[in-house]
Amino acid sequence: MTALAKAWQTGDGLSWTERLVAPSLATVVAEGARAVWGLVLAATYGVALGTRQGGGELWQHALGVPAGLAAVALVGVPSLFVFLALVDAPISPTGALSVATRALGISGLVLAGLAPAATLFVVTIESRGVAGLAGVSGLLFAGGIGLVHLLNGLSHQLRQASPLARAGGNAALAVFALFAVGLCLRVWWATLPLFGGAS
Repeated sequence: MTALAKAWQTGDGLSWTERLVAPSLATVVAEGARAVWGLVLAATYGVALGTRQGGGELWQHALGVPAGLAAVALVGVPSLFVFLALVDAPISPTGALSVATRALGISGLVLAGLAPAATLFVVTIESRGVAGLAGVSGLLFAGGIGLVHLLNGLSHQLRQASPLARAGGNAALAVFALFAVGLCLRVWWATLPLFGGAS
C-alpha cells in the first residue's frame, strides 16, 4: 500500500468522498492526502481535454489542469493567510490548511464528474474554439465551486474577529478571489494545448 493510501485511511469511519468534502480531517498528513487526491481527480479532467488530439497532449492536459489549482493553493493561499494574520484575523494555520485542502478536494471531485461530458464535447465538436470554450467552462465551474467553499470557510472563521479585522479580512478575500481566478486562467492558458498553450 502506498504512503498516500495509508495517509488516506485514517479509521475515522468516513467514506472516500466524505473525506474529500469534510470540513476538517484528523491530521495534517490526511489533509495533504486530500489535496493530492483532489489534484489527481482534477487530472482526469485534463485527460478528458487531451483526448481531442491524443498522444502527448493527454499528459500535458493531465498535468496542466491540476497545475492551475496547485498554483493557487501553493502561492495564493499562504499569501492570503499571511495577510489575514497581519489584520489579526482569528484563523489558525491548520484551519486555513483544512479549508484549502477541502476546496482542492471539492474542485477535483467536480472536475472528475465533468470529465466524461468534457470528453464527449472535445472529441465531437469540430471547432477548436468551441471545444476550448466547453473545456474552460468546466474548469471555471469546478474551480468556482472550490473557490466559493474556500471563501465561505475562511469568512466563517472571520465571524469571530473584531469589526476592523473582519473588514480587512473580507477585503482580502475579495482581492484573493480575483487573484485566484486570474492565476488559474493564466496557468491553464500557458500549459493547456487546447487553449493554445504549450504544445
